[in-house]
Amino acid sequence: MIYISILDRIVQDKAKEISSLECYRERYKVVRSRFKDIFINEKIAFIGEVKPASPVKGEFRSRDALELTVKELVTTPISAVSVLTDSHFNASIDNISLVKRYTDIPILRKDFIIDKLQVFESSFYEVDAILLIAKVLDRESLKSLYSLSISLGIEPVVEVYNLEDLEKVLELSPSIILINNRNLETFEVNIKHTEEIKRYIPDNIKIISASGISTREDIKYLRSLGVDGVLIGEAIMRASDIREKVMELMSLED
Repeated sequence: MIYISILDRIVQDKAKEISSLECYRERYKVVRSRFKDIFINEKIAFIGEVKPASPVKGEFRSRDALELTVKELVTTPISAVSVLTDSHFNASIDNISLVKRYTDIPILRKDFIIDKLQVFESSFYEVDAILLIAKVLDRESLKSLYSLSISLGIEPVVEVYNLEDLEKVLELSPSIILINNRNLETFEVNIKHTEEIKRYIPDNIKIISASGISTREDIKYLRSLGVDGVLIGEAIMRASDIREKVMELMSLED
């Protein structure tokens, strides 16, 4: 149950940060999200993630190397960038600004969004999408944060792991669902989990698979299932050559 305790601690720490975000209630912006555009062509959308560390696996990229990491990642032919902004991942909201310095492709803010002030903050930084994790939100909170995100022009990407999560999420009639292949109780990862959950998701909803995707064969398998996008962080962050790894995963050559 190690991950549950870590997850609980992260959410508790996040709750303590909320009061410091009060200024964003008056500083919000209305965003024109381009996140859905990543699904326009027939190819599977490739979302590369800026993930400096994991609270379980430790550091992947040092803070000193973060800018170079971002520059290398965004010069590859990825569809969008997922940016961790939580301190437990050696990250912060400033990473959004760093990414924007080097690219204008769509940005997904990946954090533990539990309060409206975080959505206002996200709009201030003009992200295209935010992640809403069904596991850490009750029905009322999920609906409220989803609706606020839409009203501010931000695309909400809703994460599910199991059918209990999915039941909550489908009540929203979402456009995009992210299936997390990581078991949040055991921390085990199995990309075939996407296949197990996808069968219960209506065809009109775009599906992103995340966690445990590290090879070209993994992506070919997910493409065969009809998955619309993949989100890959650790495999890229651990690579000695980011561009080479991305090109390999995308079955492309320089």
